[in-house]
Amino acid sequence: MMGILLCEMIILIPVMIFMMVCMWKLFEKAGHEGWKALIPIYNAYVLTVDIAGKDTTTFILRFIPIINIYAAIVTYMALAKSFGKDEGFGIGLFLLGIVFFPWLAFAKDIKYVGPNGVATNPDSSSSLNTNWQNNNPQGPPQS
Repeated sequence: MMGILLCEMIILIPVMIFMMVCMWKLFEKAGHEGWKALIPIYNAYVLTVDIAGKDTTTFILRFIPIINIYAAIVTYMALAKSFGKDEGFGIGLFLLGIVFFPWLAFAKDIKYVGPNGVATNPDSSSSLNTNWQNNNPQGPPQS
């Protein structure tokens, strides 16, 4: 029995450390400090509310048995959107996190868009209000 437990620990501890590194990188990619990924309940809060853009209710639902499955799926779908991916990627995060979290954390082409896929810093040069200011230094056209 002790041999089985020892074998499990030899396999699980490196996997846990690897996933912690992935979460650290994911938090940094989203503009948060990486150390936040190491604090157990706080990392779930930051991931759910700040990075994925869900409300505090969704975070609280993650601690209620059975309902936590729904809350995790909703959170991971929003997390996928936050990095410009679709709902299928969110399901992948839920079902195969060991593959999809490292992919999200280490892929150079995946960038953080904003909470729930909404850009937090939109490009102001494409705004109608600033276009006329940039193109016409004398002000808006007079009618």
